[in-house]
Amino acid sequence: IIREVEARAPAPSPDLTAALLLSHVEDEAASQMNPFVQTLLQEADKIERFYGRTMKDAKTEWEVYRGRLHALGPDEGKGTPVSRYADHDDTPRERLQSNVRDLYRTLTHLRNFCIVNYTGFVKITKKYAKQAVRVERRGDDVELCMRHVHKCGFSGDAGKAFDELDDLVAEVERAYAVAFCAGKVEEARFRLLTRKWKPTDWRTFKRGLNLGIMLQLLLWVTWAVFMESHILRSPTWQHVHTSSRWMVVQLPVYRGIGCFTLALWCWGACLYCWERGRVHYLYIFEFDERQALRHSEVFEWALSWTQWFLLNFLLFFKSLHGVNPMPFSAALFPLLLFISALGVLGCISPLRTGFALQTARRIVTAPFATVSFWDAFAADGLTSLVRPMSDLAYSCCYFGTGEWLRPKEEQGVCESSRVVNSVLLPLIAALPLWWRLCQNLKRYHDTYCRFPWLLNALKYGTSLTVVVFGVFHPQIQHRGKLTLYRAAYFCAFVGSTLFSFAWDVLMDWQLLEVRWHKRSAGSRWALCGSLLPHVQLRQRRMFATVSMYWGAVVLDIFLRFMWTTTLIPSERMLRQMPTFFAVISPFTAAAEVLRRAMWSVLRVESEHLHSEGFRRVQLIPLHFDDSAVRRESSEAYVTQQRRSRVLVITEIVVFSIIVLALATTAILTRSRSHDP
Repeated sequence: IIREVEARAPAPSPDLTAALLLSHVEDEAASQMNPFVQTLLQEADKIERFYGRTMKDAKTEWEVYRGRLHALGPDEGKGTPVSRYADHDDTPRERLQSNVRDLYRTLTHLRNFCIVNYTGFVKITKKYAKQAVRVERRGDDVELCMRHVHKCGFSGDAGKAFDELDDLVAEVERAYAVAFCAGKVEEARFRLLTRKWKPTDWRTFKRGLNLGIMLQLLLWVTWAVFMESHILRSPTWQHVHTSSRWMVVQLPVYRGIGCFTLALWCWGACLYCWERGRVHYLYIFEFDERQALRHSEVFEWALSWTQWFLLNFLLFFKSLHGVNPMPFSAALFPLLLFISALGVLGCISPLRTGFALQTARRIVTAPFATVSFWDAFAADGLTSLVRPMSDLAYSCCYFGTGEWLRPKEEQGVCESSRVVNSVLLPLIAALPLWWRLCQNLKRYHDTYCRFPWLLNALKYGTSLTVVVFGVFHPQIQHRGKLTLYRAAYFCAFVGSTLFSFAWDVLMDWQLLEVRWHKRSAGSRWALCGSLLPHVQLRQRRMFATVSMYWGAVVLDIFLRFMWTTTLIPSERMLRQMPTFFAVISPFTAAAEVLRRAMWSVLRVESEHLHSEGFRRVQLIPLHFDDSAVRRESSEAYVTQQRRSRVLVITEIVVFSIIVLALATTAILTRSRSHDP
């Protein structure tokens, strides 16, 4: 066919023949490229398009500025000083200076961008040449890639000189020197690279001042609570200390609000850790970047609120001891704190309030609403805020019924209320666990995967059963004869806590991994098998400190037991040891908030490294990476969908019936239980 076409067609020119031959060779080479080379060439073309577009925009912008600089005329004096303030470029001359400086910095950044990308291509091709499997083609692939890169404008002279870009930079320097620096190019270059002076950042001074005030108030409160009992032996103090009435009546108000304040600090610390570790929490939580708060903003909110909280508690404590700097009753200070907390919640923007309400709606309607990672994360947080939420419910009763207006001797109605202790507090303790159980059953229904969702639901089911039995059978927790009923309860208590701890380490954090090593020939265990399991910390980590991970494992097992005890109200212990229990309860509640913050940092890090079914992607970008993610293959998902839907629904119903039956048994047998 080629000979027939050549015979009929006129003979082409030598140049056209060479061009056609070169095009044919390039097409043939492109068809035989491996995917790595094709991807590398596509990335080079993308960088070249960005370079050309940026240079075009810079030239267009410079044409405008060059005409304005020529209109100003040469600077005959010692040079115009640089505008000191970013927000005070009032004159056209100062605004022009600022615009030219911005353009110059853009060109400088573009040059650095070209150098970094050229260096990256060189290193990538060298790495490919060392590790390529196809040895016979790797030399040709590297040569093809680098030849294509050298044709691009961003490569310049092998990454050392960029004629077009350098000429534009030199022209900007000369024009700026003539207009503002009396023709001194070196001085112009220095001014163009110097950032504009900004006004004094008073935010740093404000933060330091507020932090100092907060630490001083914290020291003052600590001294007043723990030291004045030994120094001041006044009759007023003796009366307050021995009666401990305020610890039962007013302390829950401060304990609940204080735990929520600590949770705010912990949330800011979590954001700081994720940002430092480059964990892309915004992508994982599916937050709107325009509405999400940074850790510095959260800390500012927490700092301001903590100052008011400590000052209010200090005034209340002093007023309680007769040292009242203000002519108010001591019961008025908790009311002011409670009202101010409601006012702060009212100051939240409508968008954030709507987002929180939508999250709460999805959590409450867990069996029927789609469960995202943020919904599961928020519901887990609620399980750690049982004690603060119970105190908040008590505060609503305390102020809503007007009990705070009664004399001290008549207060304590809400604390001993049967509705509060038998209905409201058990519901607050059990509902977060029930919501998490329903969320896991919903995930099992959607994914058709028994593991890990059904096993995780079992974890929350056992915790829910332990809590319900502990609430409605408080006599089990007290000393007495060890019966089978009591032994079964304590076995369930310990087993549930250890189950939760193991799930934290192995599933939520995925900290440990097992590697198999070959046994030596002379090993005494050689007959047991040829491989030896070795448990170690996972290799992929976003935080460099290894001791942080092991410390989290050790702390979690102790704080897990403390968390389970905070879920179970113990009225008899409060009556027998009111002072000790009231003093220690804020610390146990705070310890659980701190444990949840530690858990949150590692849980989100684990989700960043291993997506666990909340999204169908293989890659989660780093916190500073905006590149598109790749979708994983859907073959496994399609296989899961083939499982019988009736079987899944049946398992969910049976599981729910068992948990509800155990809880109902605990409630119905409460009045008939007389275990000594």
